[in-house]
Amino acid sequence: SSSSSACWMFFLVHLAKQPSLRGTLQDSSACEGLKGLAEEQVRICQRQAEAMDSVKHGAELAIEECQHQFHNRRWNCSTLQGLQVFGKAASVSSAGTRESAFIHAISSAGVAFAVTRACSRGELEKCGCDRKIRGVSAEGFQWSGCSDNLSYGIAFSQAFVDNPERSHGVSSSRALMNLHNNEAGRKVKLVPCAGEHTQMSEPLVGDQSLSHPPLFLSKLEWHPQTDYL
Repeated sequence: SSSSSACWMFFLVHLAKQPSLRGTLQDSSACEGLKGLAEEQVRICQRQAEAMDSVKHGAELAIEECQHQFHNRRWNCSTLQGLQVFGKAASVSSAGTRESAFIHAISSAGVAFAVTRACSRGELEKCGCDRKIRGVSAEGFQWSGCSDNLSYGIAFSQAFVDNPERSHGVSSSRALMNLHNNEAGRKVKLVPCAGEHTQMSEPLVGDQSLSHPPLFLSKLEWHPQTDYL
């Protein structure tokens, strides 16, 4: 589970550094070339290639927010060499720390937010604002109409972001811990603030709270699970 988490963090950083994925994933085999994806994530990519640009945007938001939150800390998510954005916090040896817990939460929130916003803008074929539309994805989640744009974004994040942990079973405490922190990230909402950044602190209630891009966290209030608590 710790190795799958490290691969997932590597994928996020690698994806964020890529140009737009639109048009590059037309061939289903292109998804197999994305390093760090679990087998089921590759299949989701192949079935919903249009959503991968949103995953990329979510990764960008997560990295930017991580660097903002920790800019005065010794560990500050700075890009040092190549793909080492999250540094040792995302490595196998350091998984289970508060920093790793934050990365799981913010990346999960970033993907959910980016997919929700793309859905609201009509950029994704499998969701949208037609209240007559109801659907069931190949991943098993359901949605309908504008009010469920948020539900779709959260469900996509659960299916895609949680997969590295679920693909190896959830019997280990580390997998359960990472899933807890993923879910914690999805249970926050955007609240407009007077300053540059937008606060996320309360449980998500309605997609109207997501109308204040970009995604930033002036204060992320959640109780991370780590190996040291």
